Amino acid sequence: MEPRDFKDLVYGQFSRISKALSSPRRFELLDYLSQCPKTVENLSKETKMSVANTSKHLQALLEAKLVKYSKDKNYVYYSLSDDKIVEVLYSIKNLAEMQFTDITHWKKVYIGRGETIRTVRLTEVLDEINDGEAVLIDVRPENEYENEHISGAISMPIQNLEGHLSSLPKDKKIIAYCRGPYCLFATQAVETLNSLGYEAYRMEEGVNEWKKAEYIH
Repeated sequence: MEPRDFKDLVYGQFSRISKALSSPRRFELLDYLSQCPKTVENLSKETKMSVANTSKHLQALLEAKLVKYSKDKNYVYYSLSDDKIVEVLYSIKNLAEMQFTDITHWKKVYIGRGETIRTVRLTEVLDEINDGEAVLIDVRPENEYENEHISGAISMPIQNLEGHLSSLPKDKKIIAYCRGPYCLFATQAVETLNSLGYEAYRMEEGVNEWKKAEYIH
């Protein structure tokens, strides 16, 4: 094999990954799969794509070996092929924030509601949570909580949050987290809680960010 042939071979394989990630929809699918394995039907609802279109994007991710699948009775579950893919997604997001400042702007407008939503970081509330001065709630879907959650967090999916309010104390801070910095669930939870007289905060980090910070393993 000549040097040029070798370069064409390896760089061609490298580009298969970047090609698979070139679609915003595929990037979004990987983001959801970083929370837990999901069916095509579930991913279709999450992304508001047809099942057929969702399957097409998943096939492209399969070909790039970024996802894998398993069967359980009549359902096919997709998951990330390796935990390292979470690191890749994390790095791309950080790079994009550095290169395109409008991302941070629109995150503040949409997720932070123009900074009217009080947002805290992990390091700011960790002691309060550990000491019982604040209650940590996970407002993601229940299957994501069951797959993995931050130690001590209480599952309160945003879809039925109001049905669990009686169990939340009003004399403590309520810290809500979801899928990370670009997820709206925690924002919606904080808006609801604040409107009902709770002292609620949105936590910037999700499970993957906690793991990266090595607070959980």
